[in-house]
Amino acid sequence: MAINLKRALLLSVSSATLAALLPITAISNADTLPSFKPIARGALSNDSIYFVMTDRFENGNSNNDDAGVPGGVEVNGLDKKDIGYFHGGDFAGLTSRLSYIRDLGFTSIWITPPVVQNWIQIGSAAYHGYWGTDFTTVDPHLGTESEFKAMVSRAHELSLKVIVDIVANHTGDIIQNSYGMYNYVSLDMAPYKDSRGKVFELDKFIGKQNFPKLDVKKSFPRPPVVSKANKNIKKPAFLNDLTNYHNRGDSTFSGESSIYGDFFGLDDLFTEKPEVVNGMIKLWSSWITKFDIDGYRIDTAKHVNPEFWNAFIPKIMETARKAGKKDFGIFGEVYDANPYMLSTFVQEQSFPSVLDFGFQRHGLAFARTDGQVPRLVDLFNQDDLYTTATQSAYGMPTFLGNHDMGRVGSFIHSATYGDEELTLRRSKLANEVLFFSRGAPVLYYGDEKGMVGDSGDKAARQDMFPTEVVEWQEEYRIGSSPIGLRSSFDVINPLQMQITQINELIARNPALRKGTQQLRKTSRSAIAFSRYLDGQEYLVILNSSEDSDTLEIQVTTDSSWEQIYGANATFSVAGKKVSITVPAISTVVLKAKSTFTAKEKISVNLAKIDYDFSTPNWLALRATVPGDEFVQVNFQARVKGSSKWGNVGTSDRRTFETDEVQGGLHRVFLTPRKFKSGTTIEVIAIARNENNEIAYSKVREFKINY
Repeated sequence: MAINLKRALLLSVSSATLAALLPITAISNADTLPSFKPIARGALSNDSIYFVMTDRFENGNSNNDDAGVPGGVEVNGLDKKDIGYFHGGDFAGLTSRLSYIRDLGFTSIWITPPVVQNWIQIGSAAYHGYWGTDFTTVDPHLGTESEFKAMVSRAHELSLKVIVDIVANHTGDIIQNSYGMYNYVSLDMAPYKDSRGKVFELDKFIGKQNFPKLDVKKSFPRPPVVSKANKNIKKPAFLNDLTNYHNRGDSTFSGESSIYGDFFGLDDLFTEKPEVVNGMIKLWSSWITKFDIDGYRIDTAKHVNPEFWNAFIPKIMETARKAGKKDFGIFGEVYDANPYMLSTFVQEQSFPSVLDFGFQRHGLAFARTDGQVPRLVDLFNQDDLYTTATQSAYGMPTFLGNHDMGRVGSFIHSATYGDEELTLRRSKLANEVLFFSRGAPVLYYGDEKGMVGDSGDKAARQDMFPTEVVEWQEEYRIGSSPIGLRSSFDVINPLQMQITQINELIARNPALRKGTQQLRKTSRSAIAFSRYLDGQEYLVILNSSEDSDTLEIQVTTDSSWEQIYGANATFSVAGKKVSITVPAISTVVLKAKSTFTAKEKISVNLAKIDYDFSTPNWLALRATVPGDEFVQVNFQARVKGSSKWGNVGTSDRRTFETDEVQGGLHRVFLTPRKFKSGTTIEVIAIARNENNEIAYSKVREFKINY
């Protein structure tokens, strides 16, 4: 029997909370209210990730250095003295060093693509793993399938997840064209044609089973060709079909060429074709079931059409769930620092998460010099863009340098003009920004050893084992002398000690990894935020100035506080205010000695719904909760007249006041194109405090038009 609205309220909230509820408008075709949904933090929100380039990490089996193929560097790609070729690192070596990674305090490893490569291309080798040809097995330079499985098994014994780097955008450069010309040809100049030579509009057939049959000689601007020796070099077999590639020339990384063009000449897959979509789903599902891996980092994600990801990712996640991996982590590489761009992959393209290039830019800027606080505040305010029913910014992998752009140490060393002491101090600050801020921190292997490199790409891919590259033997290292002929594993670096200390601290205080992050106070060069979980509040204050800085910070927990990390700081507490002086270029972490208890009566007000024009015209859902206690606000929506509510997402912290953003808001964003134009939707906000008391806002309506 249906129950009336009043009874639904009584069932949903305590009598103490009910008195604080704001009025609720009539709800059509339903007389019950939706149940509260807590914030979703994501599969990686409790992780810290160590990123390994397998070929450069440890050589456990010298017999596979040349992949078992004699003939020299131009045949097997092995040249240990050249930074652009294979050096001998392998799965056996990685396995032998897994305990080292575990002891640093990491919970996951991310490895470069392990698949069989097109070993030599344009004067370099595929030691990095991004020029695949046989995607069904591992490259013999790295070892055997048995050795790979043994590595995964050993990692699991040490409670380490294994995240594999994969590529769906392209393969190694095998295909040429009959004209020998590789500039990009636009669809306007030469549209695709079917096997009969008839022009068709690609947009009308993306992902559809009636996708036109293509012909090598008739369908492309320049007919693709491949040598007899390479006719069947790729696996799975569908990768040898030349019509399964875009074949339009090299990308200019702008406009349509970003999707349809070859990435620096690599063969760009026709990911709009169902045959490619289904083949990729089957391929990368098989790695989960065959090798027992725990996640994927997806390379060049922004160069693949959205329809592919919306088909591919849900199927991969389904395979993972069936394999018993409920927390299978997937994150895309979208090389863009703009959160409004990055978040579209989470909101509109099915990605559970993306690499946080925005954090890389602004977190690094903060660590390198002072005066960068406003940009970091803007970044954290934009975290709301990533909130969905299944994900939030807490699950985003954060980083400060990598194998493409260069090492964080290189950026900092250049900013300090070679001052070694200042470089070490700012490198430590960079680690603190990375590990104490929200997200899943990613450390690029060797950063803990003070590796620098003089630029990005090849120069940032040093050997951890004794290197034969002369310039790397003599290269400056932060906090240490040049490595010479030694193994990096045999040298203890102060950055390594610091990272271990931080990870140990976080393991004892999990709120510092997966807890709420609430911005509290800023100055020109310092930023303070709370981290909070299960009644325990912490205060993190980062100071990038070369002078000490004093802040008066409002907190939520009425308690005395203790310092648990950083150089000795002077601080005093008066009620819910902490006054602290933080030393120059340093970080201080305080812990409340008493747990937080909710005391305020809870209520919630849902603001008027409207388009947010700073986003891709998403709808801004904004709510306010009186007071400053720790609360979560869940937003749900439905089509007017429906009885079914849908979870949009949950906010667990308030925005920080800036010139662009109103402070004190709990926000999420709703993508209107999930509904038909002309649809009227109903939205409700549901607040829950730490006493598990619930309050509902009034229901607001909005008519979607686009």
